[in-house]
Amino acid sequence: MSWKIKAQKMLNKKQYDAHMTKADRDYTPCTPYGYSTFSPWFEDWFQEMYAKVKDNTVVREDRCYILHRFCQRSTHLEGDFAECGVYKGGTAYLLAHTLQKEEAEGRRLHLFDTFQGMPDIADEDPSTHKEGDLGDVSLDAIKSYLNPFPFVEFHPGFIPETLRPFEDRKFAFAHIDVDLYQTSKDCCEFFYDRMVSGGVMIFDDYGFPGYKLAEKKAVDEFFADKIEEPISLRTGQCIVIKL
Repeated sequence: MSWKIKAQKMLNKKQYDAHMTKADRDYTPCTPYGYSTFSPWFEDWFQEMYAKVKDNTVVREDRCYILHRFCQRSTHLEGDFAECGVYKGGTAYLLAHTLQKEEAEGRRLHLFDTFQGMPDIADEDPSTHKEGDLGDVSLDAIKSYLNPFPFVEFHPGFIPETLRPFEDRKFAFAHIDVDLYQTSKDCCEFFYDRMVSGGVMIFDDYGFPGYKLAEKKAVDEFFADKIEEPISLRTGQCIVIKL
């Protein structure tokens, strides 16, 4: 049976894990092409890292691997690190853990979120999110979860208002996972001019069908007249490297 047929029969991750051997998981099906490719997010070293965050995020291993590697790569650059759209703090923990492991001294990780779920503008957004979606969060719980990282700063409230106090900062890395069209646009407009050369912007939901007219549209419109080209990944993410 081909990998393509096998992949179609794997209806969820539980079935997938039960089916695959450890060696097989390092090379996973690349639908619809019928071949497999190296998947380092299933290696033991990353699974150990992912185990620390999986209960506090809806972002799966492959996307978390991309975040980790580009965060790691950006530590040699000047500037702070940021995440917009924090939810329960899982990917923030991953980024903070990476910065700590890389001994990126003096760097701050800025977290921007309502920490109360989607704002009221979600009701009119093409993503079909509604006000209060992803609201099963607690700022106190997230602060406790991220307590091992004293360089993490929390900025609760609404984007772009919460971004304005940082207009004089430079950034090496920004993870943007805000889902909504206007908020994605606001993040682009704020971070683009403040990214250092070689800095990385990662948009989490760019490639998913439900965000075609939301986050993807915002990113495509913003970069339409820029020298940088958004790079779409099979993970659903999009990467922009500042030139």
